[in-house]
Amino acid sequence: MTFGEKLLNLRKRNGYSQEELAEKLDVSRQAISRWEMGTAIPDSQNVLHLSKLFQVSTDYLLNDDYESDNDIPKVKENNKILQMNLCKIAIIAQVAFLNVAMQPFQEIQTPSMHTLELFIKIVPLVASSIWMAFNLKYEKDEIQYRKNVKIELRYCMIQAGVFLFGYFSKLYWIATLLFIIIALIYILWINPKYMNRCMTRRNK
Repeated sequence: MTFGEKLLNLRKRNGYSQEELAEKLDVSRQAISRWEMGTAIPDSQNVLHLSKLFQVSTDYLLNDDYESDNDIPKVKENNKILQMNLCKIAIIAQVAFLNVAMQPFQEIQTPSMHTLELFIKIVPLVASSIWMAFNLKYEKDEIQYRKNVKIELRYCMIQAGVFLFGYFSKLYWIATLLFIIIALIYILWINPKYMNRCMTRRNK
């Protein structure tokens, strides 16, 4: 298989249009079209970006001896599934701890018990938020990484706004429902569409 054939197969397999792939590589759609038709070959930097994006080796992309899609090297595929699961668990954990922290304090007179309750509410929330931020490191593409950081910050700000709404309005059940809806949108739509993180299994 030629480089162009491999690129076309990888692009379609991952559900990218030529425009979407061009945006990820910061090149024109015409460049992607020329690469796929075999009238041009990307430079070494773009080959590396393609290798990271599609999780294949540069040898596979550049070596015509690979004649079948079955020859694609599986680069840490099991690790990638684990990484996506860890990202998903961290998001769900943060929602759960946000909901716990939003609930009113128990009517306890002892200051030390209030401090303990505050500690129990805040520490897991902070830990899950740090865990979410830590999971961003799995994105190796520098441009996509910076984009993901901005998106995740916006997501956390929205959830913080819902937290404040629920806490001060005391409409806890509405805030809880909003936490869940926003998290589901983030996992099922924002992550795969904008963050290069597929949180669900693709249909073969």
